[in-house]
Amino acid sequence: MNKGAKFYKCDFQVHSPRDIAWTGNRFGMKSPELEQLTEEEKSDLIDKREQFCKEYLDKIRNSGLNAIAMTDHHDVTFVKHLRKVANDENEIFELTGETEKMITVFPGIELTISSPPSQAILILDSDFSDSHLDAVLNFIGIFPTDPFHRETLPTDQIPAELIKSFKDLYGTLDKLPYCKGRYIILPNVNKSGQHTVMRNGYKDHYKSMPCVGGYVDKDISSDAGYLNKLNGGDVNYGNKSLGLFSTSDNRFEDGRYFGTYSTWVKWAEPTAEAIRQACLAKESRISQILPEIPQVFIESIDVTASKFLGSFTLNFNEQYNALIGGRGTGKSTILEYVRWGLCDQTVKTGNYEELDIIQKRRDTLITKTLAAVDGEVRITMLKNNVKHIVKRDSSSREILLKIGEGDFQRVSEEDIRKVLPIQSYSQKQLSDVGVKTEELKRFIEQPIKGTLEGISYKLDDTNVKLRDSYNQLVRKKRVQGEITNFGLEGSSISGQVKGIRDSLKGISPQDQIVIDKKSKYESEKTIIENTETELSLFEEKADDLLELLKLYPEPIDTSLENVENQEIFKELDSVVKAKFEKIKKTTEELKDVFSESNLKEYDSVVEKWKEKETAFNIQYEAAKGKSKLSQDQLTTIKTLEDRLAEINTTIAERKSVLKELGNPEDDYDKYKTLWKDSHLEKVSTLNTQATKFTELSDGLIKAEVTKNINLQVFKEKLRSILEGTRIREDRIDALLEHIKTNQDPIIEFIAVTDELRLLAEFKLDEENPDDLPVTPILDSTGFTEDHKYKIQAKITTDDWLQLSITELDFDPEFYYTTNNELGDEIPFRDASAGQQATALLTVLLNQPGIPLLIDQPEDDIDNRAIDNIIKSIWEAKKKRQLIFTSHNANLVVNGDAELVICCDYKDSSSQTRGIIKAEGAIDNNIIKSEITSVMEGGEKAFRLRKDKYGF
Repeated sequence: MNKGAKFYKCDFQVHSPRDIAWTGNRFGMKSPELEQLTEEEKSDLIDKREQFCKEYLDKIRNSGLNAIAMTDHHDVTFVKHLRKVANDENEIFELTGETEKMITVFPGIELTISSPPSQAILILDSDFSDSHLDAVLNFIGIFPTDPFHRETLPTDQIPAELIKSFKDLYGTLDKLPYCKGRYIILPNVNKSGQHTVMRNGYKDHYKSMPCVGGYVDKDISSDAGYLNKLNGGDVNYGNKSLGLFSTSDNRFEDGRYFGTYSTWVKWAEPTAEAIRQACLAKESRISQILPEIPQVFIESIDVTASKFLGSFTLNFNEQYNALIGGRGTGKSTILEYVRWGLCDQTVKTGNYEELDIIQKRRDTLITKTLAAVDGEVRITMLKNNVKHIVKRDSSSREILLKIGEGDFQRVSEEDIRKVLPIQSYSQKQLSDVGVKTEELKRFIEQPIKGTLEGISYKLDDTNVKLRDSYNQLVRKKRVQGEITNFGLEGSSISGQVKGIRDSLKGISPQDQIVIDKKSKYESEKTIIENTETELSLFEEKADDLLELLKLYPEPIDTSLENVENQEIFKELDSVVKAKFEKIKKTTEELKDVFSESNLKEYDSVVEKWKEKETAFNIQYEAAKGKSKLSQDQLTTIKTLEDRLAEINTTIAERKSVLKELGNPEDDYDKYKTLWKDSHLEKVSTLNTQATKFTELSDGLIKAEVTKNINLQVFKEKLRSILEGTRIREDRIDALLEHIKTNQDPIIEFIAVTDELRLLAEFKLDEENPDDLPVTPILDSTGFTEDHKYKIQAKITTDDWLQLSITELDFDPEFYYTTNNELGDEIPFRDASAGQQATALLTVLLNQPGIPLLIDQPEDDIDNRAIDNIIKSIWEAKKKRQLIFTSHNANLVVNGDAELVICCDYKDSSSQTRGIIKAEGAIDNNIIKSEITSVMEGGEKAFRLRKDKYGF
């Protein structure tokens, strides 16, 4: 578990059976009985109290609370019992790994003071010693009730002579060495009532008190004026802001208010200082509702060996992690190890032949510090409570991934980037992004990567269907052309045969009748062949369906591990299987239609015709043989009739093909519309994200997408097709510019490809006109008739198809807003490096999602923007994990890092080895010391944190 700060559900005002207003068992004696109380009876009372404490802690635990402060009125007796039992139980829970059951008990006292007349809660460190608790009471003038008394005596105000003010109370407690720095005072700040400091006339007390937080009984009032005072918005109250804690003020043995009135508080160690720091950063550390925590985060990095840092393990916090230390102590190295372990890459921009500087530097680091000692990097990452472990070997470069309870499996870098993505930037990389279009595009595309990949997949699938349907369409045109051509030839042959028959000499009228019947028998033969073709087609389809049914249905997993409504899905599984059985049975029945027994009737009819044909052929041959004078003509007729039979068979086959092809033009139009709609969806998605991007930048950056269509791929394809035509490149550029500047570039792109289609299909038209098709767009962009003849002679339908299904990309144009009110804009590349980086960092911090790693963000951003960046960090860490290295104490301290990791040299004299010196939150004294001594402006940052809250 990491040593950083995390949220705990707390109730800082819980009472014990000693409270005067307690409802339930008391576990003590009345005054007259105390004098006769034996040691055995005292021991028995203690046992009963401890049993009560166990049951009380169970109620606290079951309510969802993680921590309580027992704050009886001027009394500390029962909290000792409660804390002892809690500590004993916590030890067991820690040993058994049930840390979520541990309850932290802060000792405390509810004070009633006379100046100002009010109540306050004094809370001490959770490990504050019992012996010192009694001393604190005595020191501030409270005389405790006998520890075995059933209830405390009525509470008297602490006299003003002893405690003159809250400031005086702090001064008094600070005189105790064991108390100084180990307590916090929370005054009662109910909206109204006799115990609150928010009463009329108390504003001077409020302004002067050194308290940074306050408590209320039960709910916090939603009154705007009241909240404005507590949030530091009222000058009459000194613009003092307080951290607010809702408490149950529970006095019931059944703990009925536990968990109902409570506050989430963040700390690394359960101390009064941690509560104080929570008040000083209440936006980040105090919440009245369940806090929002990133659900995707890097849990740990484990390095088996490295040349500089040796072997080490770091557990990261889910929220904001800051790596600090002197220059060269290993901060950046750790960050680079994380990036390398997760296969993160910098986006390569332009047409670089070499790796960019950042990538080269990282490769060198891995080679020299990891591969040199055969080091392995292991990253554990949690995604929605599912553990993912990556192991990457620096020598073999083997990458293994384990998901949940599964086994390790070998994967590629791309697999890791897809499954466990992060966003990361090296030193000064943010200020370098502004001039790189590809990097800027990543800001738009990264959050919608899944959606864009889905659209690309849909386009790929559509393109396959477009290609198929268009090829079918072209085939249909060709088949139709062939049918027309064969039909013309058949008509010619039929005419020739009739003419020759009419001119035959020496044939009797009876033989002439027989010879004339030949054409009819040829037609009948074609009909028979057609029926055979049709039946064969459907028999093949039945075979195909039976083969497909071997793969269906997909089994439904009805185990309780995967479905909630098991009985319903078992029923569904049964119904689906029955349906498929019926489909299979019906298909088998269909297949049986073509069996020998079921084709008897068909075969019988065909056989009858064949008998007729055989008898006729005998008559026909006899008739032809009787005419010795017309043998040459009869031979010609035979040749023509054979050709006519071939033609009729071919036409029948082609018509069958046409039936099978159906209406590919409808399919093509449907898929072309889907292609267009997918691109419109793509640009709409990008435009929506560009608008979000502008919002995420707090209006500093604007991005335009629609008019910035990228046609580079299309251009390269077109240039390749037109190679050798001597059509100059400036003609192509003019055409592309026309598309880009159109009001609707996607629709115009389709219009241009439609004109190219006309040219590609020009030679398919059997009745080709002399004039080329009309192409107004090509004409308007400078393509002459000669150009178009060259295009139609060169471009094939396959070429055109490749052009028309090109997936269009978009290169958003980015602008920097120099004046939000006036809306003045300049190209983003013209903004200063600081302006660019500040705007981009604002986007990153406002953007929820995957972990964000940045090496020294302060190197890039404008110093004047630090305060705004800090506020963005407070919100950012609710929605995404942050891992920064930094030399700027303001980012760490006032950004309120949950975990600070301090790096140092193992031996300051040689500086050849590094160590992780300390880990913890800023409420830890060692961490505070490291920040103050190592970081630039460390002491000033803590002072600013105090000054901000007037303390």
